[in-house]
Formats: sequence, structure tokens, C-alpha cells
Amino acid sequence: MASPIQKFFDVVLEGESKTYNDHNYYTSSGLKGYIEGGYGTQYSLLSKPLSKYTLKEIIEFQSRPRDNQGQLWATGRYQIIPSTLKGVASRLNLPLSKVYDQQTQDLMGYSLLTERSNLRKYLEQEVNDTDENLKNAALDVAKIWSSVGVPYPLQGSRKYVSTNESYYSGGGDKASTDTIAVQNGLRMLRQNKGKVFRGSSSDGSSNPKKKRIIFFSIIGIALISLSIYAYVKIRK
Repeated sequence: MASPIQKFFDVVLEGESKTYNDHNYYTSSGLKGYIEGGYGTQYSLLSKPLSKYTLKEIIEFQSRPRDNQGQLWATGRYQIIPSTLKGVASRLNLPLSKVYDQQTQDLMGYSLLTERSNLRKYLEQEVNDTDENLKNAALDVAKIWSSVGVPYPLQGSRKYVSTNESYYSGGGDKASTDTIAVQNGLRMLRQNKGKVFRGSSSDGSSNPKKKRIIFFSIIGIALISLSIYAYVKIRK
């Protein structure tokens, strides 16, 4: 059975990706996308699946100009763009020699949930479960993934956006995931805190560093669960 975290990401990433090898890239003719086993053409400089490359190689591809060969852009299951990939890898102290495989991508994707204040505080029950706090957490999710709709009208990245529009509307980004679905997923994660975020605050700790260590320990367990789930699914 899928874990609460996996169920959450299945909702959030519905309009983003399907596999750990999915990606998009810019060439001189514009943005192109690739969904493994689905549609599109793989980035021309890849000679093997995306998840077989190291972080160093991914960063090099993402640092290229948008010429005929192109610049690799959003990568993998969590569609991590260049600046985010560098930032998360640095904060997690990941060596650039580390392979950008499922385990690495999951770790980086999950870390994004702790790096925005409203989102982290809501999930770790540091704030009350009010409509305002829930929507602020949902907005953080919409700011991470452009395919997620915002929970209320506000000034977006480029223009004023309405509920369920992408925060990044105006630059070609469109939301396909309803904010209510995301809010339901956030509430599910919060309610499953004892299983997913166990120890982050329910143990009485007020030490942020300790919270982060415990959080990633739970993520490690979740990664093992995901691997077993994926194996069983493939075997079926």
C-alpha cells in the first residue's frame, strides 16, 4: 500500500511527471518535454536514462545555453529546475558524484516540503489546523510546482492570478492540479504525522536541528517503503 507521502506526491505531481527519467529542456526553438514511455523526445545529450547520471552531470546539462542541443531544465520525478537542484544538493550536503537515481530524487523532493516555512509548520503541527494555515501551506506547494493551482487570488510571479491558476501564470505555465486536492493531501499528511513526521514536535522537542534529523530519518524509512512498493508493482 502506498505511504501517505507517496499518495500526496501522486496528487501534487499529476501534472508534472510520471517517472524518474522525465524531463524537459529548452532549445533555440523553445521548450520541449519528455515523459518516459509516454511522449516527447529525450534531451539530445542524454545517452542513457536521466536517473543514471550523476548530480555533477545533471548540473552541467542544466548550465548549458539554449542552443540547438539545448539546456536541460526541469528534471526527474519532482521536476527540479537548475537553481533548485543546486540549492537542495548543497543544503543536503550531497556529493556531486552521487547518482541522480530514485533514492536521491526522493530525498531532494521530500526536502522541498521542509524548506518553506508555512508548509513545514503546518505539516509538523507547529501551527493550528485552520483554514488560513492550510491555504498558506497549499500556496507554498503551488510556489514549488507550477502545475498546482493557488488557493486564493493573489499577485503571482508575473501577474495577478485567480484561485486554481498557476502562481507562475503569464510565462506559459498552467495549473492542472486543483488546490482542494492538494489541501486534502496536506491535511492527510498532517494527520499522519505520527507515521510520517514522527518526532518532529510530538516528542516535545523544540530543537529545529533535531526536528530535521528526525524528519529525514523518517524519510529514509519512507524511501525503503517506496522501493518495496515499486518492486511489488513491477512484479505484478
